[in-house]
Amino acid sequence: MKFNFKFKNSKTLSLLNRRKKYLFLSIFFVTLAEILSYPVPKLERRVMDHAGILSEATVNQIESNLKQFEAETSNQIAVYTTPSLQGETIEDVSIEIFDEWKLGQKSKNNGVLLIIAPNERKMRIAVGRGLEGALTDIQAKHIIRNELKPSFQSGDMDGGVTAGVNAIMATIRGEYAPSEDDVDTTGNNSEEEVFSSGIVGGIFTLISLIVPSIGGMIFTIIGLLVLFPLLTFIFGSTFGLMIAVLLFILVMFLKRKLGIGNGGGSDGGYFGGGGWSSGGDSWSSGSDSWSGGGGDSAGGGSSGDW
Repeated sequence: MKFNFKFKNSKTLSLLNRRKKYLFLSIFFVTLAEILSYPVPKLERRVMDHAGILSEATVNQIESNLKQFEAETSNQIAVYTTPSLQGETIEDVSIEIFDEWKLGQKSKNNGVLLIIAPNERKMRIAVGRGLEGALTDIQAKHIIRNELKPSFQSGDMDGGVTAGVNAIMATIRGEYAPSEDDVDTTGNNSEEEVFSSGIVGGIFTLISLIVPSIGGMIFTIIGLLVLFPLLTFIFGSTFGLMIAVLLFILVMFLKRKLGIGNGGGSDGGYFGGGGWSSGGDSWSSGSDSWSGGGGDSAGGGSSGDW
């Protein structure tokens, strides 16, 4: 009996050590992904001029117009100026911000984000899926080219943002149309790059299943990091991160089941019961506070520079 007791304790300690190791690696992976992602600010109002390019009068006027537009149509439009893209593309940053802020109603996905990065001289109109028919990629490109860019090039940031926001609202109302000679939107190459890198990341992750020990773990982490932009593009930044972590846990579990790495294919739980949960989405359009309504991007848009 004494021998059996020690043996069981040894197995229990071994299992606990494995759980601690995978828990540590999961926390490390989550932390690394968060560090690599753009630091999305808290949504506090419809116009977030963090780059300081707009006058207070312009901000207040645009805020008033957007508030009235939202009351009339339920469509949510936000304007954000950033002092830096932190080395990321404006397309990736717009998706992270859009999905973190949850612009648009959850049942309609009728949000729009106008993001401007003056230091990189980049801008983008990101459109929720529910407004793709009302504000197409071509129309977004037309607004950037004809309303925003000329004013920005002349140094009139107030006039450019005001004209751009007014054109977005008019387009959604059906009062603004692009020229017939407009071509398809820019940004398709970036989407193709996201999908291509996602495929490479998926291949690396699959290969990691047959690579033993620490090498396999490194392959898994590299694969999921390369796959992460695609997961973010499809599911949004928050759920994309959750899925990446779950994939990491799944790969580690499969490696144990297949007997690859330390220990051989014995069953054993990894983490206690529990699950991911997403708090209820709020919808507020009061005078003192404002928040997204639960929508996500997953739509189109257009990017440009000046």
